[in-house]
Amino acid sequence: MKRTLLIIALIAALVPAAAGAEASYHGVSTGGVVNDVAITADGRYMVAGTGGGEIVCLHRDGTVAWNVSAPGTVTAVAVAGSGDYVAAGTVGGDVLLFDGVGGRYWTKSVAGSVRDLAFAGDGRSLAVAGDRIVLFTNLGKEEWTRAVQTGTRSGETPPHVTSVAFTSDGKFIAAGSSNGAILFMNRAGNLIWEGLARGAVTAVDASRDGSVVAAGGRDRALQVYGRAGGLPWALPTGAPILALALSGDGRFVVVGKEGGDVECYRPNDALIWKNRTESNVPAVDVSRRGEAVAAGNAGGTVYLWNSNGDVRWSFDADAAVSAVALSENGDYLAAGAGERAFIFRTADEPVTAAAEETENATTAPTQAGGAGALVGLLAGAAAGAVSRLRRR
Repeated sequence: MKRTLLIIALIAALVPAAAGAEASYHGVSTGGVVNDVAITADGRYMVAGTGGGEIVCLHRDGTVAWNVSAPGTVTAVAVAGSGDYVAAGTVGGDVLLFDGVGGRYWTKSVAGSVRDLAFAGDGRSLAVAGDRIVLFTNLGKEEWTRAVQTGTRSGETPPHVTSVAFTSDGKFIAAGSSNGAILFMNRAGNLIWEGLARGAVTAVDASRDGSVVAAGGRDRALQVYGRAGGLPWALPTGAPILALALSGDGRFVVVGKEGGDVECYRPNDALIWKNRTESNVPAVDVSRRGEAVAAGNAGGTVYLWNSNGDVRWSFDADAAVSAVALSENGDYLAAGAGERAFIFRTADEPVTAAAEETENATTAPTQAGGAGALVGLLAGAAAGAVSRLRRR
């Protein structure tokens, strides 16, 4: 009898722990190479777009919320606020808008491949980077379109838009182009100022209120502008910038470079820190106040640093990392690597044995073992003990 009571007590102790436990990360096989990821501001959901045309939405516990197909390769995804709207763009120029449960609102077409997407903070406007910059409302109305002027900085004719950013207050849009143009517009599409880079602009970003705009590109230079434009604060970076992210408060700008360096700058001031990875860094992000900095490299490693550049942890994703995205406070991190989408709880170092893995995003996620399996074994043992007790 004492043995039975002991087993039952162990079950009672473990069941709440198992039910409430949260693995430090979860990984899902999407069935296609992940090209882009996005995460909600609160970190409750992430979205991944794949080369196979899948758009997969995951809960932060790793379960698949929904999974839909696009007409072709998904090149960019974006999510508004807490997940009220999800947008996806394809290599064929399709732009799709979904609600928070995967229902499609509308599909539109733009000229050229969709290279980037950005929502206004309220989710009511969506900026699209194709051959032109196009602004849609959440109802699918095309508000305006702006072409990138052909210039002498690129042999490509015509040039195209490479990156687009929307301020959280929804008042301003920044964009970069393949011919080195850096554009800053208001929500109505009126050009406020235009900056110039010596090569293709690979990434732009803007602070929440548009008071700081950062741009980087193939010309190995970081440029930072104020809302009024004028001459930028510029620094040589020594290698082409492949990725760039600006904190929401405008206090930190992070760049990922060809060759493997990740650098963090204080705009209009100086380099704060620099970390070396082993290969090209095509993906970086920074939380709203710079509490967390994330990066992914071509060698298959996801990195997380604090605002001082001290490593918090790194994770081997077993494939080239294509995209990373941090929640607003930096407590959750989404990443894409190969055919897998990952979501991490950043407070804890990822432990492979603790992760729930799903083999395919189109099937129900498999549950992790560990404590749950032990509870099952103990329950079986308890049942057996009770049975033997009754036979006595």
